[in-house]
Amino acid sequence: MLNTRRVHHDLVSASLAARDDDELAALLHAVPISAVGAGGDTSVLDVDDVTVFAKRVPITDRELAHPHSTANLFDLAASCQYGMHRLAGPGFNAWRELAANVTVTEGVLCGESEAFALLHHWRVLPGRPPTAPEHQDIEAVVAQFGGDPAVRTRFEELADASFSLVLFLEHLPDRLVDWLNDPLASAETIERQLFEAVAFLRRRQMLHMDGHFGNMRADDDQIYLVDLGLATSPRFDLSNAERDFVASNVDHDADYAAMRIVNWIVTTVCELPVSTRGDLAARNAYVRRCASGDIPHDMPAVVAGILAEHAPAAAEMNDFCWRLVDGDIHTQYSGVRPSPASAP
Repeated sequence: MLNTRRVHHDLVSASLAARDDDELAALLHAVPISAVGAGGDTSVLDVDDVTVFAKRVPITDRELAHPHSTANLFDLAASCQYGMHRLAGPGFNAWRELAANVTVTEGVLCGESEAFALLHHWRVLPGRPPTAPEHQDIEAVVAQFGGDPAVRTRFEELADASFSLVLFLEHLPDRLVDWLNDPLASAETIERQLFEAVAFLRRRQMLHMDGHFGNMRADDDQIYLVDLGLATSPRFDLSNAERDFVASNVDHDADYAAMRIVNWIVTTVCELPVSTRGDLAARNAYVRRCASGDIPHDMPAVVAGILAEHAPAAAEMNDFCWRLVDGDIHTQYSGVRPSPASAP
């Protein structure tokens, strides 16, 4: 499969690299926007009969003045790094997202992982994506982060951005719902492949920080982890506070994966509802029971094994996410497993 992906990658990369800025801009403008999110907008293109996924990330004048800098140019607090706030944060740096995509692409092309989209090409182009609905009210997001002036400045400069970093990525099938609708058949494969992806990121010294099911894709055989908009790494140009944050969150991706898998299982196999806050409280209480070893005896063996292994981390992460959603911007996740001496 990698051979086919590599052939398409080489073809598309060469084709896009040969086009000037006006040609690439015209290519983007010729297709409709598929979606607008906190990290930018997306569209689907045809490049020499290969489908390509394009993401436009707004890039500020400050970032353009520091090309390829992975520094925290706006001095944003570490609380903005988590992806579980009620309102999405402002994002740290478009160059960080580029660096993260370059890193995982290198790994896929080296045969270290299948679980990430290939970055075919990138370019800074005029224009910016529409503002995401959750960022229409800047005051609400700033208030969520305790009135932090750095958050306000970041949003103000994003609003004034007149250029975008455009990422031309491998287009991946979106059949994850088929996997999720059949947990007894797919739980073991999802668990294995997701933790393989997390292990790959750790070897590459990268933290994803936002690995929910909405940031996954799937074909018939493989789960893919996408959207590296919140990725961070000790290889980035980090402040001392950020280095401490990365070191203390070394297990975040693994424990976040545990939470997503366990919550999915208990709300499908165990049929717990999750439509209201009260339902979420019941779900979290059920996960805590499993974490204490109280796993129902009538559970299928595969499901029981996953719950036994991952419910302790899932219970802690559920409580942590609850604190974030409730507005505790100073909370940090410390994990439940012993951390290694080094960063991821």
